[in-house]
Amino acid sequence: MLNLDSLRSPQDSAARAAAFIQLATIAPFVSHLGARRLDVAGLLGAKGLSPEDARDPERLVQADVVYELLEDFATAAGDPWLGVHVGEGMDLAKWPVTQQALSNGATLGEMLTGMVMAAPRYGSSVHHALEIGPDETVYRVRRQFRPRAVPLQTIGFGFALTLRLLDMAEGGWAAETVTLETPSARALPKRYRGVAVTETGGLEQALHFPTGLLQKIVQECPAPRVTTDSGHQRPSLLLAIQGAAPQLLAERPDNMARAMADTLDLTPEELDDGLSMLGTSLARELRRYRLAHARRALAESPTPIAEIAETLGFSAPANFTRFFKSNTGETPRAYRRAQQKRAQAAKP
Repeated sequence: MLNLDSLRSPQDSAARAAAFIQLATIAPFVSHLGARRLDVAGLLGAKGLSPEDARDPERLVQADVVYELLEDFATAAGDPWLGVHVGEGMDLAKWPVTQQALSNGATLGEMLTGMVMAAPRYGSSVHHALEIGPDETVYRVRRQFRPRAVPLQTIGFGFALTLRLLDMAEGGWAAETVTLETPSARALPKRYRGVAVTETGGLEQALHFPTGLLQKIVQECPAPRVTTDSGHQRPSLLLAIQGAAPQLLAERPDNMARAMADTLDLTPEELDDGLSMLGTSLARELRRYRLAHARRALAESPTPIAEIAETLGFSAPANFTRFFKSNTGETPRAYRRAQQKRAQAAKP
């Protein structure tokens, strides 16, 4: 596996800290390996993950974790092009990223636009773009950071999936009119589908095809429309910190910055660089989480104040009281009473 550590830059450190993926998007790989009776739980466990994590739409992981996990899957399956084969065989109507593409319209152009719109909802590690010219269109995917190793399975999966979308265009397409640009040709079988493959060694993968295909009607019936969850937020470093905060605050590690970095599969320097780029710090984000959780627990539940304090990592209720009052101007008890009065007054 090509190691790219020597090519890193300070900017890439911050970019890596901002690159997260919704773990549940690996579902097609999990299903593929499960059908072959491979030990998916063991492979996930080696990364500190579980099958439950892989089904949880709120579970965010750093992109390198997903890339490396899929390479582990390929090794376990004895299939160097696992990503290609999963992309070729998956049910497009059931994968959340392609659900929106399939339901976005009747033409290939509308479907690919749906992909560009849907992709950011499930990962912040790549940028999708559809570049339309008079004769040639490019579907481009650019990684926002330099991974620890070339993500061969992810690249192969992406190409297999987008070529399947092209397959749906009425009248088909000619292999000689399509070109693939890839960071590594090893992501694809030789002479894959007869198309030209250009190896770039960079961070982008791109599919070039005739612009005329965009207006073609898709032959297969699109999947039923899915309701967009407007509350779903794009995976990000801040969301990942919020997701990891409950367990780490309860554990009260001696070095919170290192523990958080380890949990997110980052170095402390990458975590600090990523937060600095966002104009914040770990202390500020943990304070924000503690306040939001405390307000919610005090207003919406009868949980004892001492228990809330312990959950948020305070060694004593008095410490929690001082923290809460210094940030809100009220003690936890006074805040709870005020919220209860508001709730009573709002009742008809």
